[in-house]
Formats: sequence, structure tokens, C-alpha cells
Amino acid sequence: MSPTSSIPVPPISLVDAHAVADIVPYMARSLLGLMEDRGLSLERLCRGLGFTHTDLLDRHLLLSHQQVRSLVLRAQLLTRDPALGIASGARQTPVSWGLMGLAMLTCETFGEAIEYGLSQQGAGGAMLHNAFEVRGREAHLEVLPRLFDLEIEGFLVEENFASAVAIGRCLVGSEFAPLRVDLAFARPAYEEMYRRYFRCPIRFDAGVNRLTIDSHWLGARLPGYDRITCGLVRAQLNTLLQKPVGRHDLVESLANRLRLGVDERARQTDLAQMVNVSERTLRRRLDSQSVSYRALRDETRFERARDLLVHTTLTMAQVADAVGYSDARAFRRAFKRWSGQLPAQYRAASHAAQPTGL
Repeated sequence: MSPTSSIPVPPISLVDAHAVADIVPYMARSLLGLMEDRGLSLERLCRGLGFTHTDLLDRHLLLSHQQVRSLVLRAQLLTRDPALGIASGARQTPVSWGLMGLAMLTCETFGEAIEYGLSQQGAGGAMLHNAFEVRGREAHLEVLPRLFDLEIEGFLVEENFASAVAIGRCLVGSEFAPLRVDLAFARPAYEEMYRRYFRCPIRFDAGVNRLTIDSHWLGARLPGYDRITCGLVRAQLNTLLQKPVGRHDLVESLANRLRLGVDERARQTDLAQMVNVSERTLRRRLDSQSVSYRALRDETRFERARDLLVHTTLTMAQVADAVGYSDARAFRRAFKRWSGQLPAQYRAASHAAQPTGL
């Protein structure tokens, strides 16, 4: 492992940053799972946020910082749990981190798994910037805000550190514990919960958010490691991992609605009503993002068509109908415009390119 492992945070306009939908919602899914365990209504939690709890089942879904913060604040209000971040992080497993977490299971050592996770922060939905540094017998995980938001920063830090420890215990054993945890914020009334969960000294008002472990843990081998098979599996998972490209949360919400009703031939007027704005306002906001309704609709249709062509045996007429075309010929022309290939050619080329094994 290199002495310093960190991922540069790309600059983004502060004016638009909170509304850019560029967060893979693994943390939001985990939080909703916790709320469901506690008997809360997921429909109520998500109402008015631009997505529903069933939208979170869509692997393409991206959320904005504003949407996630609204979900966190609402969950805190409904549960009255001041340590909600610890509870949300503590329930997580490598599967909670999606493809990134599964790929971490294929690493030979805990240190390698940490290195891999840091390299895929965007794909893992991180809302804080994680930097890792090894200093002799100690290794430090320090987190910094990607966006300044004091109202939920405490939750994000707690969730980040609690999930890191939970994943560590899944990978190297339940005895895993940090040497100490330093936190920038003031000592809370629920301090004892920190000590019980992390099982180490906790320091508040430390001026930094840092979790320190004994560096001997980095060499711990993960159970079930097989050099050949794990390497192949991780290579496959890497092809599926993509760092999300951010868009305004209104644009992403519209794209999600179009995905869910791709065969319904929704009009721009209908979509405007779904997001509670006028058609004129919707058009103006799309223009400000250099996006048109037609481009969003075509993007969604193309995405769905490719999926159906590769993973089903539907006829061209059936695929056309499934993506909102009543005429198969019109669909063929549109697909050729999108991809430069006819749909039958795309299907044949995709099947020919598929590997026969791992």
C-alpha cells in the first residue's frame, strides 16, 4: 500500500453543487432499510423529495446532495434519534456498498481492500472525501466535506466512520476496532454510544475528523481469497462500476420518471405536473442545463432498448413497443440515429462480444 491514498475532488460550481444529482444512493438505501426496520413509512419519508422508495430499486438512480440531506433531516425528525448516523452505518455490510463492496471482497488483504474502496469513492456514493495515510504503526482515515453543510455533517461523519468499522469487522473479524476516533464537533449527550460501538477512546472538539487503526490490520488476509478467480471477478465488477456524471436533480428526477414509464409515451406537460412546476418553468430549467425533453426521452429509450436487445429475446416489434414506439420501423430509424447501427446489428454484435466464462 502506498503511504498516501486519496482521490482528488473535482471542482464544481458552488451555486449548483447541492442540486447536482451525482450521488449513487447506497447510503440512502441503507438509511431507508433502517427506517423500515423501525416500522416507519418509507412512502412518507420520501414524499416530495423527487424520488420514491421504489425508485431506489433502479440501479441507474442518482440523487443530489439536497435530496439526500432532506431525507436525512426527515429521518432524524421522525426518529428523534440523535445517533442516527452511527445506527445507519453500523448495519452495513460489503453488499451495502454495491459493486464496490463486492469487489472489495475479492482483495487479498484488508489494506488492499481499503485501497480499492478509496479508488472507487464516487462509485460507492461517498458524500465525504476520504483520505488514508499510513504513518509507521498507525494508519489514519480522515474525512473532509465535499460540500459544506453543517446541518448534516455530523450525521455524515458518524455514518462514514461507523460503516467503515462495520465493513472492517465483516472483512477481518468482529474483534476489529480502531485505536481512537477524533471528531471535530462538540461532545454530544450520547457519547457513550460512540464508546460502545467503536470500542476505543473518543476525542471531541479535536479540530479534525479522523479514525486511526493499528497498521498491522492492513496485512490481514481476507477469508476465501483465491488469486486467479478473485482477480477475474474483480475485473468483471470493474467493467460495471462507473463514476456518475452529475446533473441537476430536476433533470435526474425527470430521467428517472421517464425510465419508470418508458413505454407510456409521457408528454412534457405530464412530466412538469409530476415535479410540480409549470411546463414553461420546466422548459426554462432544462434549457439552463443544455438539456431538452426530447433528448432526455431519447436517452431513456436508447438505454432501455439496449438492455432489452442484449438481455432478452424479444422481437423488434416487442422492443419497439416496450420503449414507446407503436411502429417498429420508426424504432429502427431512431435506433440507427442514436447508435449508428440497426437494432438487429447491435444485438448481434453485443452477443458476439459477450465472454463465455469468467
